[in-house]
Amino acid sequence: MIMDIINVLRRSDLTHGLTDSEIEDLSKIFHSKHAKKGNVIIREGDLSSELYIISKGRVGVLIYSSSQPGEKEKITTLRDNDIFGEFSMIDGTSRSATVVTDEDSDFIYVDYLDFHRYLEKKEHVGFYIMRNIAKILTAKLRRMNFEVRNAIL
Repeated sequence: MIMDIINVLRRSDLTHGLTDSEIEDLSKIFHSKHAKKGNVIIREGDLSSELYIISKGRVGVLIYSSSQPGEKEKITTLRDNDIFGEFSMIDGTSRSATVVTDEDSDFIYVDYLDFHRYLEKKEHVGFYIMRNIAKILTAKLRRMNFEVRNAIL
């Protein structure tokens, strides 16, 4: 089980620039989880604060519709090695979207407090991880800007 977590972390953009020994040490604060198709992993508005990496599988990211109250719209699909939950991991606020499994899926995840305590102790690792999260969020924002531009123009 711990080797599975290490292997997922090695493939993840989250740990880019870390050594194998740093990844092995980081793996100790991560947990694994399996979810069947249709399971809600996180729900928009909830105060949960875990960061997830998809080990294997596919999930849909849904937000409440502004045009059809009470309905949700799928804004993207995430796959193997993709990360979600990083907004709440950074700011500790409620979830900005709902994530539902599109197929049976496996994840690794880390809790907000465990993650931040670890990064405070391991500042060098914390620098790399926060830089990587910034890169991941920047890529998502650029993709969203491109999609909005195409929808409007």
